Amino acid sequence: MDSFLIGQCLVTPARNVIACEDKRISLEPKVMAVLVSLHERQGEVVERITLLDEIWNDDEAADDSLTRAISLLRKAFSGLDDISYIETIPKRGYRLIPTQTEVSGPQQETTPPRAIAVLPFLDLSPHNNQGYFADGMAEEILNALTHMPDISVVGRTSSFAVDTEHKTAQKIGAALNVGYILEGSLRKSDSRVRVTARLSQTTDGRQLWSETYDGEIGDIFHFQDRIARSISTELAAIVGVAGTTLPTAKFTSDPDAYALFLQGRDLVHKLNGQTTIPSGISLLEQAIAIDPEFTDAYAWLALAHFILPEFSRTPTWQRHYNLSDEALDQALKLDPNCSMALLVKALRLAHCGELDKSLTVYEQAVSLDPNNVETMAGYGLGLMSIGLHEQARPYWERIIEKDPLCGIWHTTYGGLLLAAGEFEEAEAAFRRSFELGFGAAAFGVSHRLAERGEADVAIKFMEANFDGLAPIEQAELRSPVVRWIVYRAYLKKAPLAKMMMRTVLKTRLNNPKAQPTAASVIGFLFIGDTESYMRNILEKPNPYIGYTVARIWEPTVESEAIRAQPKFRAFAEHLGLPRAWSKYGWPACVAPWEAEPAQPAGLTLKQHNLIEA
Repeated sequence: MDSFLIGQCLVTPARNVIACEDKRISLEPKVMAVLVSLHERQGEVVERITLLDEIWNDDEAADDSLTRAISLLRKAFSGLDDISYIETIPKRGYRLIPTQTEVSGPQQETTPPRAIAVLPFLDLSPHNNQGYFADGMAEEILNALTHMPDISVVGRTSSFAVDTEHKTAQKIGAALNVGYILEGSLRKSDSRVRVTARLSQTTDGRQLWSETYDGEIGDIFHFQDRIARSISTELAAIVGVAGTTLPTAKFTSDPDAYALFLQGRDLVHKLNGQTTIPSGISLLEQAIAIDPEFTDAYAWLALAHFILPEFSRTPTWQRHYNLSDEALDQALKLDPNCSMALLVKALRLAHCGELDKSLTVYEQAVSLDPNNVETMAGYGLGLMSIGLHEQARPYWERIIEKDPLCGIWHTTYGGLLLAAGEFEEAEAAFRRSFELGFGAAAFGVSHRLAERGEADVAIKFMEANFDGLAPIEQAELRSPVVRWIVYRAYLKKAPLAKMMMRTVLKTRLNNPKAQPTAASVIGFLFIGDTESYMRNILEKPNPYIGYTVARIWEPTVESEAIRAQPKFRAFAEHLGLPRAWSKYGWPACVAPWEAEPAQPAGLTLKQHNLIEA
């Protein structure tokens, strides 16, 4: 549901947040559901039985929960606006006092948030085949504006996901919580290019600035710089902040190499699909062949090779890690401060079992590009991987605020909420992630349902939403028999099904040719095989090792069993966790350890007593 106003407060159901000027209050998902239900019928009396039926499925035991929800809503508004908007109608229910109901119209006098969304540029070329150029133009302007310290820039995923055809500036502003939007178009005909850009205010849709640029295709980077600098100057003047010197875009002087890079990067952004990332790799390699000093092409090629084994089946998964290292080395040689290259370096260090060094590199990337959601996400996940979820929380809350329509962020945030024991909020985050198209979130939703004793409901959810899973997940679960075993092992904890899954997962772990994925590691967690879980992380790490290690710190029976494992200390030391804890602090669930004598050089995993001899 879109955001709406109650008095002077902006209610954003997708994020369970009420905001009034600089104050913000987070609500529990069902408390927000009560507010939304009242808002949809504002001015009318909504009976208690109606709310109980809609939100708690008419569960009589939930009567006290509804009373509590109304109390929390009144407390929230009293902390923001000092006005009571919810009226109790004795012996019937509640009524939301009519107020302004949606974020639209020139009559509003609220101060626009200091935030901007750069929307995808329209392709107005004669053959409508330059969409990648138009998207690339918008993305690079967005990246440049993230260097404005006093302006929040919405992430690419959310900006590009907005339905610009059917939504007004006001509704886009409400959906993304921004005060300004930048729109534009690109028209390419032969070597000539025309770019038009315009800046609008979302509170009233008023256009604040516009300009048109004409030139040759080789001028494309000059256009990007000029537009970004013009926008930064306009925004700084409008919101009353100091101007910012933006970095100059550094790509390639060859238009053909740039075109290939844009198409390849776009495919890597998409992630899912058996041929999606491989096709992106091919295009990036072609760009590098034209310009062997194209830093960003090397950095994105390194990322593509690194994450491919998680999203596509391939018998050469080990070779992709080696190719990622080769591209990464070249990118850092060309530019040691390339933020994308540093992100891949941090991912690779974690993958190699050096979480302490990985976190240091994430810190470096954040310091170089502090407003970039990718660098924030890397650092936030790095903190989660060593168990410091509360230190990571501010980063993830800011990421969700800046990029609210990116599904993968909500799943990671759901993991953080799990570790904090906020189970209902975690389930809401997983559901939101799945709604936004991140298929793996379905497993998060179903696991939460099973954890609260609704395993049959969880299985029905998985079956009903099978088509929403990622292609590689669908391929793994294509057989109804396999699904029957997996669901009963993971969700119902059926002994026979667990035994069968343990056999399958251990066979995959022991097969050096079998492709590692996060799903395999988490599988060991769900069936309670703690030793295989640790062994899988050490011997066959997957691209998302940070997330799989972060699961260890959750207050669940399975995670607590891992921390209680006799070999856990050796496991943690092998990953560099004590070294990281000595620098960043120890998690609440791990008592600080005294230092032990250093192990001899060249120690093997078997010598370290981490796996069975």
